[in-house]
Amino acid sequence: MKFTAQSVTGFLTVFLPALFLTTQVFANNNASVASSTTTVQDPRHGSIFSGFVQASRSTSLYDFQDGTRKDGMDYAARFNMKLTKDYTLRLDGGYSQDLVDPQGDDFGDTSLGLLRAPVALGKLIMMGYKVGVVAPTSKASRTLQNMQGAVSGSVSVSINPERLIQGLSIVSGLSLRRNFHQYDTAMNGAVNTQYSSSQSISVGYDWASGVSISGEFIHKNGLTYQNNIKESFEHTEELGYSINDAFAVAVGHTNSGNALKANGVDSNVALIDENSSLVYGSLTVAF
Repeated sequence: MKFTAQSVTGFLTVFLPALFLTTQVFANNNASVASSTTTVQDPRHGSIFSGFVQASRSTSLYDFQDGTRKDGMDYAARFNMKLTKDYTLRLDGGYSQDLVDPQGDDFGDTSLGLLRAPVALGKLIMMGYKVGVVAPTSKASRTLQNMQGAVSGSVSVSINPERLIQGLSIVSGLSLRRNFHQYDTAMNGAVNTQYSSSQSISVGYDWASGVSISGEFIHKNGLTYQNNIKESFEHTEELGYSINDAFAVAVGHTNSGNALKANGVDSNVALIDENSSLVYGSLTVAF
């Protein structure tokens, strides 16, 4: 899932870099949460090196007392190195801890990307892009799927903040990814995903007091080596607070799943799902 988390007050108002995140592989990984407190982090102006570390705790919104409750910790880190005024090198990685079943603990895949700072296209629109590579550092990708790596690219379009009320941000994005596997089929018999794409829209508002609200919706497509199409969705709603230039906290809700129900016709997209909704809290330290 998406629990990606992103001076911090400034980070909370910038959604564009969130859409530069690499499209997820359609795998059987444990869901992880990334708080937008860090997902929207922008490299600090004037600093060659910047980034963040984040810890978040997530649990099922509903507990049916039948052993199906999800409970976990997610740790994420991002390091930025500014190459020029317009280009930044970014490294992302993380680790998920399953507090119910320790066998579910796993590193996430590691991505390295080159970001182009947004440029104005006229007075209303701004656009940026990212190209990158992905290393299969998770057990799910490396062992289960026999993934050898991936390449990705993304484009994001945002409304020029100067054309919006102060504190409001609106951005949409498109990501494409090509995965490379040793075999077409995973160890569990599932067909691996060769191509994937995501389309996203996010809206946020930040008050001068440091309080912020945000919402993001992502639609994902996957094409397997047997040309079967997969569709999924993910959305997150978050309330954040910037304590100072280095520390931020947030609470939120996220839900994800297949875009269509089992009949392949009816939509499965829902704001809240008793079987898959998670609530989370996060602490982010930016530098």
